[in-house]
Amino acid sequence: MKRPGKVSVIPGFRYFEEVTTADRRYGGRTIVARKAERRLRFLEAATRIFAERGYATCSLAEVCAAAGLSKRQFYEEFETREDVLVAAYDRIQDDAAAAVGAAVVAVGSNDPQLALRAGFGAYLESLGSDPYRAQVALIEVVGVSDRLETHRRTRRHAWSALIEEALERVGVRLRGDAELTTALITGAVNGVAHEWLLRRESRPPVDELADLLTGAALAMVRFD
Repeated sequence: MKRPGKVSVIPGFRYFEEVTTADRRYGGRTIVARKAERRLRFLEAATRIFAERGYATCSLAEVCAAAGLSKRQFYEEFETREDVLVAAYDRIQDDAAAAVGAAVVAVGSNDPQLALRAGFGAYLESLGSDPYRAQVALIEVVGVSDRLETHRRTRRHAWSALIEEALERVGVRLRGDAELTTALITGAVNGVAHEWLLRRESRPPVDELADLLTGAALAMVRFD
């Protein structure tokens, strides 16, 4: 019987099996697909349970229980509880960045006000679509460790680059030191977003908040 991944030699004929370990199917799905699904279950469970109970007081066992998976399966994906927090945070940030980028491109205008408004609206809607995500992105990741603070700073720099690129596309530049100015913008956005998300009963619409942030951001740019 031929075995996947092995070389078979028959007199006058040599061939390689094309089926790799990653291509093997169990229950109709490949190993890669099953691992991706399992990782997603951990990320979604961690996001929810860290938001509900607080990262500092939530154990690894609770994360596994929330995901409906074992510790063995957890250690096949992550090394520590902090690793799954970082991965969950990155997923939230990546989704928000993708939403902002798509919104700015969709505007299709050289009007900086429209571009900023679209970007701020997309960011707020991405976070606001799931209160668990907002809690993790704005609260639970803060002050966890030196490693995570360094990682958060790296993500802020990535946002700064995205903002600067989006503004240059519509013909405006940031005032002063670009890195500090974009840090001011991202800090204002996250601070306002935090307060906005906490006001569950008297929360203004996204459009209103996007207008507020756009007005503040326009004061920090110059038109060449």
